[in-house]
Amino acid sequence: MAGDDPIVVTARGRPEAQLAVPDTVTVFTREDIVRRKLTTIDDFIAETPGVFMINDQDPGTNMITVRGVSTNRNQSPSIAYVVDGLALADSELFTLRTYDVARVEILKGPQGALFGRSASGGAIDLATSDPTNEAGGLASAGIGNGFTWTVDGVANAPVSDRVQLRLAGSYRNTDGFIRNSYLGRKVDGFISRNLRLKARIALSETGTLKLRAGWANEEGGAAYISSGNVTGLYGGRLSGDALTDPQGDFEGRASREWWGTQAELEQELGDRLLLTWRSSYDNYHKDFVEELDFRHDTPLTLDGIPLFPNGIQPISQPVDIEAWTSELRLTSQGAGPFRWHAGVFFQRLERDRTDDLGPLLFGAEPQRAETRSNQIGLFAQASYDLLPTLETTIGLRYDRDRRKEDTVGTRTGTTYARRARTFEKWQPKLSIAWHPTDNFTTYATGSVGFKSGGFNPLPGPSDIWSANFAAETVKSLEAGLKARLAEGRLRVALAGFVTDYSNFQNTVFLGNSVVLSVPKVDVHGIEASAQADLGLGFGVDAGAAWTHSRVGRYTTPNPTPEPGEPSILDLEGKRTPNAPDWTVNAGLGWQGTRGAAKIDARVSVAYVSRVDFEIDNILHSPGYASVDGRIGVDLGSWSLEIWGKNLFDRRWAISAFGQQQLPLLLGLGPGGPFDSFTINTGRQFGLGATRRF
Repeated sequence: MAGDDPIVVTARGRPEAQLAVPDTVTVFTREDIVRRKLTTIDDFIAETPGVFMINDQDPGTNMITVRGVSTNRNQSPSIAYVVDGLALADSELFTLRTYDVARVEILKGPQGALFGRSASGGAIDLATSDPTNEAGGLASAGIGNGFTWTVDGVANAPVSDRVQLRLAGSYRNTDGFIRNSYLGRKVDGFISRNLRLKARIALSETGTLKLRAGWANEEGGAAYISSGNVTGLYGGRLSGDALTDPQGDFEGRASREWWGTQAELEQELGDRLLLTWRSSYDNYHKDFVEELDFRHDTPLTLDGIPLFPNGIQPISQPVDIEAWTSELRLTSQGAGPFRWHAGVFFQRLERDRTDDLGPLLFGAEPQRAETRSNQIGLFAQASYDLLPTLETTIGLRYDRDRRKEDTVGTRTGTTYARRARTFEKWQPKLSIAWHPTDNFTTYATGSVGFKSGGFNPLPGPSDIWSANFAAETVKSLEAGLKARLAEGRLRVALAGFVTDYSNFQNTVFLGNSVVLSVPKVDVHGIEASAQADLGLGFGVDAGAAWTHSRVGRYTTPNPTPEPGEPSILDLEGKRTPNAPDWTVNAGLGWQGTRGAAKIDARVSVAYVSRVDFEIDNILHSPGYASVDGRIGVDLGSWSLEIWGKNLFDRRWAISAFGQQQLPLLLGLGPGGPFDSFTINTGRQFGLGATRRF
């Protein structure tokens, strides 16, 4: 259906017209990526209504929320991040720099039937550029404020009729944008180095082998966190005078290195079947050091006692990851009324994380959490045309995740705890889509997703959390329509959804990062998008998502009880963390020629409504808007651009944790209590040039 739609997606495991897919799918083509200056996964998410991302403390720690379904810190993600057909094993890998990208698709709603566990919120499907049979490439360089400069390059080399190679690299160096008022210098500078080599080998007329090897190395500032009594002075509202610069006396630092390989074999089995095998290996190490008081007052007191003469520093949290991932899939070929695919998936994850809390250990040895996960998935999906205009799709996946975790002393090797649990789930998906014409689709979809439970730090006698927490299950219903009008010059889409959470995994800081399960969360919402060709070179696009995500019936012990406060908190009706009610995007572009020059100009605005950073809804960022712009000039083999992000230099908090959830911050002094938060970088702008050869 919708066979002449120029936008093709692979959301359901085969190339299809976007208009025909019974899911909400946001697509960024190579042209979109250039025009919108999308260079990180943050950029793609910021351009996608209904999706929100928190970057926190260091380059690898992130939380992505899709339609109210949010990732919890240091545990299984809520969104599958797929690169060249295989899901990444850990959210630490999500923020590796994107470059030489051919296409990005963002699917909203549970996608467990196709992508398995950790796709309860949706999936990000990223395809890097393949080698081609044409020799050439490009080199680009840019400079921007914060003494930021970038260099990117691509070289495509056909070795023979059967073998093609593609080498791509990206380098970024910046002094940063956030100034520590006590140290008197910027503290968010970093260097990012990246390389990728891909090979495409035609084994026969029906078989193709693709190989990929990649490497990334980053180092720079981290945990540039501000501190102040936002709860007491501003009622938890992080705006205006509350948004102070960092003032700690210890400069946080992070470095990380990743390398990985992937192989993909595609073999046609006659005219009707395609066999695909993919396998990858990822190796990742991160060093991270920070302070936990984010102050320069010494001695630092806790409940009035001067326990920390030099502050709470250094705190070290290194992470090591090894992952092996494989998938074997059989897909039907052809455009007949019955289309299907089936496969088996395996992923082995080894993750070691040390929490060396320094002075807070009071001489005790740091402990390392050694987590091992073995996931096996069996999946199948079939689509059948009941009528020439009516399609039904049934998908089903079974995932079994065997997880174990040993808590080990880093100095003595003592095993403090040894835990193991198995999480398994059948994840069905059913869709029905009506295509009365090639330019119109209306559909209804029901789907189930889940993410594994896990293990908290061992609780003490007075702690309110349990050693283990349950798996999270998401059930969703979606109905929508998509249409192309005015001879394809106008595209519109509208979708409504209802989602039911069970055992929402809420991350809380209680001396360490722990998960408290919320039995029920109710989510519903509406999304709409439109793109229009206005003529005379002008085009407009817009999207809006309203997501009402609220805690159901839930009471929990008060983590920071003060005199006169209840010992049990009733949090029913609270907003879920990191899930704004509204996300809105709009852009206006113009493309035209002036003499030999092709000009491409675009201005866009993004709005995010109130963001609550914790489940008590005290610390929050009010709604904010950001305006971006870019002008590109194409002069044949040369391209020039000038660009800006957040042109009006708006400031807001991008993450926070507060005294009402963390007893340490409540008791810190002198001058406490305190809340901690991270501010955004403010306005960025720059110039760039690209030479194609």
